Amino acid sequence: MKPKIGTLTIERFRAIRQLKIDGLGRVNLITGRNNTGKSSVLEALRILASDASPSVIYDILRFREEDVRETDESSRPLDAEGLFQLSSLFHGFPQFSAKLEPIVIASNSASRPMRLSMAAGWFLEERNPDGSRRLVLQQQELFGEGESLPALVIEAGGMRRVVPLNSMPSYAYRGRPMRSDIADESRLPCVFVSPYGGERTATLGPLWDKIALSDREKDVVEALRIIDPGISAVSLVGGEAPRRTRTAIVRATDIPHPVPLRSFGDGLNRLFSIILSLVNAKDGLLLIDEFENGMHHTVQTDTWRAVFRLARDLDIQVVATSHSWDSIEAFQKAASEDPEEGVLIRLSRKGDNIIPTLFREDELAIAARDRIEVR
Repeated sequence: MKPKIGTLTIERFRAIRQLKIDGLGRVNLITGRNNTGKSSVLEALRILASDASPSVIYDILRFREEDVRETDESSRPLDAEGLFQLSSLFHGFPQFSAKLEPIVIASNSASRPMRLSMAAGWFLEERNPDGSRRLVLQQQELFGEGESLPALVIEAGGMRRVVPLNSMPSYAYRGRPMRSDIADESRLPCVFVSPYGGERTATLGPLWDKIALSDREKDVVEALRIIDPGISAVSLVGGEAPRRTRTAIVRATDIPHPVPLRSFGDGLNRLFSIILSLVNAKDGLLLIDEFENGMHHTVQTDTWRAVFRLARDLDIQVVATSHSWDSIEAFQKAASEDPEEGVLIRLSRKGDNIIPTLFREDELAIAARDRIEVR
């Protein structure tokens, strides 16, 4: 089976003026110095896979503390720049303008090529005869006159959507991306693992519910044994009451009763987060920011082996980032043992340009053997 995305093109997104990565594999590891766009590539993939769902965009902004915040005075109209914290998504942090060049994110694949753009626009609010609202593009940038509204214009999947910027905070309270105009199956399944150790149990609970009592549950337990061979079972309990949180618990041979997974340290919780996210990304994408966080180098090779195996079995394309040479070596060892293609992408900056260099399995083996710097 071919990877979901063979070539990825990103234009005018965050620090990336223009980037084309050609030749992505089934499992990919992105390396590079700080400020070369590694995390931005993952964000671009999240936006592309969701057809630029506003709730995904808002989640990305909130993660970087760039979310649009409400004013203290609800009756006071916001100016355009006050609303345009989305400026951080556009290359060069530009001011809001209908002349702003759009963000473009595109990919090719044999089964599902994807392309989207995000631009700025000014709109007038009008009412249809039935009382419903519609937004009409305004030709001049005249904020504050009439019902003029700044908005994000999203074109994806052959359709155009207009999202007023003052409505963006509402997406923080939605449990899933809201798309009423395109069926769910038009999106590519995508699961994101943040760089900060294990995900919150509240976030992992819905992922566990989807695979509980299935064969995928066995895959999770088997992966946890990479760190602690005595683990025999895992489950999530609690959550029955609205304010009651869920807790991951495990059974282990040397402990007489179930204990919280958090008791086992950061490494096991990070591994639980990665593998649980992986088995939920069937037929889609898994994105992992800073793969190695919390895991000792001695368990990383076996973890990569599990990632390669499950990516192959469940038809998942994996894109991860890392700063660690230990993680690169572990990735190379796992890639050399698996028939699926593993690709390392090194991003480097030359002036305003970000240059990708791809290392396939044979080239990566030479780099690992000779300790060639690929971080």
